[in-house]
Amino acid sequence: MTSHSHLQAFIDHLAPDLVPGLALAIGNSRGVIWKGAAGYVDLEQDMPAHPGCIFGVGSITKVFVAVVTLQLVEEGRIGLDRTLAQYLPVPMLKGIANAATATIRQLLSHYSGIASWEDDALWIRDGRGEHLTPGKRWARCEPLDYIRDVGAVCEAGEDFHYSNTNYTLLGLLIEAVTSQALEQVLAQRILNPLKMTSTGFEEAEGLTVSGISRRYHWATDSFLQTAGISPSYRHAGPGLLDVSASQLSVEWAAGGIVSSASDIVTFMAALKSGRLLGPTMQRQFFAWLPAQPGRQMGLGIFRACTPYGPVIGHGGNVLGFSATTWWFEDTDCVLALLTNVGSMHAGPDAWSASRIFESTTLGLEAKEFCRLSQACSG
Repeated sequence: MTSHSHLQAFIDHLAPDLVPGLALAIGNSRGVIWKGAAGYVDLEQDMPAHPGCIFGVGSITKVFVAVVTLQLVEEGRIGLDRTLAQYLPVPMLKGIANAATATIRQLLSHYSGIASWEDDALWIRDGRGEHLTPGKRWARCEPLDYIRDVGAVCEAGEDFHYSNTNYTLLGLLIEAVTSQALEQVLAQRILNPLKMTSTGFEEAEGLTVSGISRRYHWATDSFLQTAGISPSYRHAGPGLLDVSASQLSVEWAAGGIVSSASDIVTFMAALKSGRLLGPTMQRQFFAWLPAQPGRQMGLGIFRACTPYGPVIGHGGNVLGFSATTWWFEDTDCVLALLTNVGSMHAGPDAWSASRIFESTTLGLEAKEFCRLSQACSG
């Protein structure tokens, strides 16, 4: 039987053994029904993690951006099958192959064929590695400069290619259409209505750095060769770097949000139940296209096969953090797992939130807990 104590014992075996620290929340259509934490948010100070800890959520940010984009489509302010060139100034798109011709729908579904700045060797060293400038606040368009005059991966609409550039461009689109900063738009449309008080971009007002976990990254041979070590990083243990001198503005609309596990469950439960999008746009959101092996892609969200049934959600992985959030199609159950370690460029064997979800029985534990909770409340 999956009880509260059983769930806590389960995550106590995950942190700090596999990751330094984590927070897990489980919920259903009524809201968060369990939350817990394990490990440490500060290894040097032996500061334990707690359920309300704030972590970077990486590319789960993209789901927020996708929802806002589709809300603007519903309002007739953006056309899904129109192009960025109809909304953004030409100099902003200059030199980015496919950027002027790919549709908004193709950007959302990663079918634009636009190269990702995250894959650029120079950006990796500047944004996550040896050339990182501590505390640097990146300009919104700055990562785009790394892929100007780089060829397209494929023709727009031809194939799936996951690209952070798509969501940097969507963030700029939202700002152009609303004449507001993306942070303000997210707050007005999602965070405030859902009372998500622990969520926002790292530099946003009201989110203090002291409330965010320290951040760690796996210093594997792969990471050392691909990214290198910034002089600002500190060794935090065998094969582990403290990269807390970094910050997430470099990711912005592609991965710059920080949040708590409970807030992410609140957001995903609202999305699942249709409280953020109307019926027509909800159907568009879940119009599945082929993506990675075993996965399909909607307009900003994945559908994946697991041993416990199909799930819908997204993972996230940036310098210093990893996260994953999913709901089960056949059960009223949503989970969010946030950790304070990143595995980008560290190789497939480095532990992250997504690897924990894929390699342990976490999904089964969460699903069973939701089933029992529903039975008790019924």
